[in-house]
Amino acid sequence: MYSSDDIRDVLSKPASVKHASSNSLRSVRTRKNSSTHFPTVTNVPPSPPPLIKFSYSFWAPELSWLRRSYLKVMAQTLILTVILVWICIPVYFGSLAHQRSYSDRLHVWFVDMDGSDIGSAMRTAVQANINTNTKAKLGWIIKDASNFPTITDVSNQIVDERAWAALVVSRNATSNLISARENGDASYNQSTAMVFLYNQGRNEVAANSFIVPLSQALISSAAANFAASYASRYLASQSGNATAMAALIAAPQTLTTPISYSMNNLRPYSAPVASALTLVGSIYTIIFAFVITLSGYAIRQAIEPFLKTKDLLLLRVLAPPIFYIPISVAYSMISLCFKVPFNAKYNRAGGFFIFWLYDFMGMTALGLSTEAMITLLTPKYMTYFLVPLIIFNVAVSSVPITLEPWFYKYGYGFPVYNMQQATRTLIFNTKSHLGLNAGILIAWIALSCFTIPLFAFIMRRRAMAAAAREATSRSGAAPHNDSSHDPDSTPRNSVDGIHPDQGKLEESKNDADAEVMSIDEKSPAHDSGLPALKSRSNETFDIERQQ
Repeated sequence: MYSSDDIRDVLSKPASVKHASSNSLRSVRTRKNSSTHFPTVTNVPPSPPPLIKFSYSFWAPELSWLRRSYLKVMAQTLILTVILVWICIPVYFGSLAHQRSYSDRLHVWFVDMDGSDIGSAMRTAVQANINTNTKAKLGWIIKDASNFPTITDVSNQIVDERAWAALVVSRNATSNLISARENGDASYNQSTAMVFLYNQGRNEVAANSFIVPLSQALISSAAANFAASYASRYLASQSGNATAMAALIAAPQTLTTPISYSMNNLRPYSAPVASALTLVGSIYTIIFAFVITLSGYAIRQAIEPFLKTKDLLLLRVLAPPIFYIPISVAYSMISLCFKVPFNAKYNRAGGFFIFWLYDFMGMTALGLSTEAMITLLTPKYMTYFLVPLIIFNVAVSSVPITLEPWFYKYGYGFPVYNMQQATRTLIFNTKSHLGLNAGILIAWIALSCFTIPLFAFIMRRRAMAAAAREATSRSGAAPHNDSSHDPDSTPRNSVDGIHPDQGKLEESKNDADAEVMSIDEKSPAHDSGLPALKSRSNETFDIERQQ
């Protein structure tokens, strides 16, 4: 055994000597049964001073680790955002860039019900336009007049979206002109010779930017050419006929502007506020639904770990649509305040109810898609799904898909396009696609009702596996207590709420003190060595407790 003087000498030596004398200390720091080791003092680096709020510049050394974290996260965000810009913005720009190149996809019918000079002149002009190679032209199609007994039959076909527009040369147009010219009929209305039918409510961009201006240019040019040719021929043939000249003076329009046309907008875009519902409003719908998604994700983290898997899946699928109901009602009622005409196809009450129903289905289709993806992406990366969702929907709704490259045909199956088409039917009485629109929206909802439980179940399995691993690691790290095998014994560390590690430290300290006392009793110099050793022992345990 070592005396207290030996122990005091070891404790008073410098660090380099103490390392060499570790064998001498080991007998003092170890219990007799060698089952528990006395805690040792390690070289603990000093803690950095606490940061003081509102006290540093951005480049202060004290903020170096925070600055590195900030720059790292912002660099990652910048890279992802640049990639997102290159993916999404070209999609939107591409939907607008080639409209003139595809304007010939806007089919316009030419129907000659006259079958004489005027009809022949207009047919020649239309055929010449078809044969040109210019990009900015309409897709003219010459139709057989026998298929359309009246102009009303042609109008019905345009409303039914068989074509975007139609130019009809009225029946007996040439004979009416000749009769008015010969009789000097001053009431002759040259605009009755032709009528141009179009459907602006189907898409105001196509009508205002392409159909109307391009067709007007063609018709006006053809009418002017006909007037010049007709006047020269008539004057040459009737130069000496005083009666003909008198009739011509009575009705000069039969010579100067013998033919013209009238525009018949079958479904006028009569409610400018409708643009807030057909395009911009759809973007708002996505945003409102996303607000519910973010709020639900944040608050659900508190209750989700305690729910059964079945209840969690039901909560994820059923709760969001319930929240969408009052939002969609509020959104729809605002349109009433601005007098949106819902009575174009149905009565006002029925039209409003159907509009709300489609708005609710659209919000559910879009909102549940964000609800599904936030499970995988988390709010940190959710914007990288939300931005493409908005842009890919808007790209196929701002202009007709007919004027876009083939890639954009995906829009026929996207929610915003179908919401827009249903809204046009209700407000402008365009061709009804309500059944198809509802089917596509319901299909999106059904897809999300499948993906949400799937993704939630996958994440729940991962969470359960992580919890099992954590429980296993905790049980493996728990201290072994021999008294646990004794049914009559009570664990020391369970009394009075003492932490198990603290109880273990106290036990080791007491054993070490007992060892020191045993050494000291056998040593004649214990009066000088014992205080130093006990002081060192207490210092050691104070440091361990702080750690």
